[in-house]
Amino acid sequence: MTKVWTEDEIKLLKKSYRTRGAKYVADKIGRSTDSVTMKAGQLEIHVKNLKKWEEWEDNYLQRHHEDRTNGSIARSLKRTIPSVLGRMKKLGLTGPRHERWTEEQKELLRKYYPDRSISLTDIAKMIGRSRYSLLIYAQYLGVHRPQHDHEWSKEEHRFLVKNFKKKSNKELAESLGLTLSAVNHYLSRHGLNRRAKPRRWTEEEKEYLRTSYKNIPTCEIAEKLQRSKDNIINYAGELGLSSGPSKLWSEQDKSYVIENYGREPIEKIAEILGRTPKAIDAYIVKHKLLQK
Repeated sequence: MTKVWTEDEIKLLKKSYRTRGAKYVADKIGRSTDSVTMKAGQLEIHVKNLKKWEEWEDNYLQRHHEDRTNGSIARSLKRTIPSVLGRMKKLGLTGPRHERWTEEQKELLRKYYPDRSISLTDIAKMIGRSRYSLLIYAQYLGVHRPQHDHEWSKEEHRFLVKNFKKKSNKELAESLGLTLSAVNHYLSRHGLNRRAKPRRWTEEEKEYLRTSYKNIPTCEIAEKLQRSKDNIINYAGELGLSSGPSKLWSEQDKSYVIENYGREPIEKIAEILGRTPKAIDAYIVKHKLLQK
């Protein structure tokens, strides 16, 4: 679960980031340097000895911002992705703009995308597109990929019902001789999850939250009420106690999610973007980026 930035962490960030850099702050608070850099950017805090962008680097961005991913550019320039995104924004450059799909590519997608015996990676190589591009354009063409290729038996269903709370999904998959993805999808479709029903908020808890939310740290409220910080923050929003409107999605945020979804854990994407995993999940569902 993504760690919400505490007041003490932000205070340390403001005090030390400019003079000591991201790594120092990251080591002190137990976060990644990317997370620290992104948060500093959101707060418009910059280090004094920040590596200056050279003219050749700007020229490189001008040449390749449309034909290479942000990750590839960052590796070539030996910079972080947040740094590259920030410089591109300053130069008025947009993300990659891919060439239009040809009729031949469309026909190949229509022919092979519904066939689960062929992996998305192989189809992507065949067509010359990324697998994420396949997912998005297949939705545009109305081409669907079967949800699963295994017919579940009653015995397998009973086995899951009996064991899904005792074993991990990986162990269940190994016991049944199936893929982890197949088990994950089946459990989700049939509402077989390990999460306990959320504890209802009492009137006393609501009143305590109303009087304390903006006056003491969220972690202290969570400890007092024996709830998670995410639960506190989400319910404070329902009560109208949040400090402001929902954080808007920038074009850089959107590009980062599209580029890294499926490659990196959602928790890591959320941490780098300074959002909650629920926010990332909601964006993925809303924009139909779910993996097939």
